[in-house]
Amino acid sequence: MNTHERRRLSALRADRETVLAAASRLRHEAVQAHYAGLSRPEMAFGLASILELLAMRIADQPPDVRAHVVRIAREMTGDGMDRPTVRRTRRR
Repeated sequence: MNTHERRRLSALRADRETVLAAASRLRHEAVQAHYAGLSRPEMAFGLASILELLAMRIADQPPDVRAHVVRIAREMTGDGMDRPTVRRTRRR
């Protein structure tokens, strides 16, 4: 396995983990909201299931679809940065 393939697999793994984290957080927040007296957590469970399906087949998604799913998942988990290892600063 060459370096390019390792990087690709690592990126796919990170994307899958991000989407799964969003699904997990969505389920957790739905359960917490249900405990607080809010109704209809099944809507959140349905969306979480869709996210899990997308995560399991992340390598088969077209690059633009995968990027969009991962971006939405990052926003759902509170991590808005596409590449957290790159520090963003304002230019002067």
